[in-house]
Amino acid sequence: MLDTSALSCWIQGFVSIRAWVGVARLRGLTLLVPSLTRVEILTLHPDAAEAVEELTSHPHVLLTELSDADRNAVAGLLAASGTCDVLGGWIVHVCRSRGWPALSLDPGRLRRLDPDLEIDLL
Repeated sequence: MLDTSALSCWIQGFVSIRAWVGVARLRGLTLLVPSLTRVEILTLHPDAAEAVEELTSHPHVLLTELSDADRNAVAGLLAASGTCDVLGGWIVHVCRSRGWPALSLDPGRLRRLDPDLEIDLL
């Protein structure tokens, strides 16, 4: 699952994130991009819409919406942690429930919510 820093790596052309997308293709893996990640990056970089579209239209990348069930789980996680980072909570929840690592250049955001979360650094 990609956080905002991972999407930022994509729009900046980092080799590490492009390698992850290549690995996903070779291994038939799916990389999830939360819709809030897209919103955050385009808020900061509105000129990056084409690059974001390139990534989210890749066959092994899925742009996801927060479901009602996930919304309740995220709200509980945020209440328990005393934080208000909806995107971070969403990523932590999905990664925990699926047993997936998060992809991030900025793991501190996720570590505040779950110090033990598996994070692959870009």
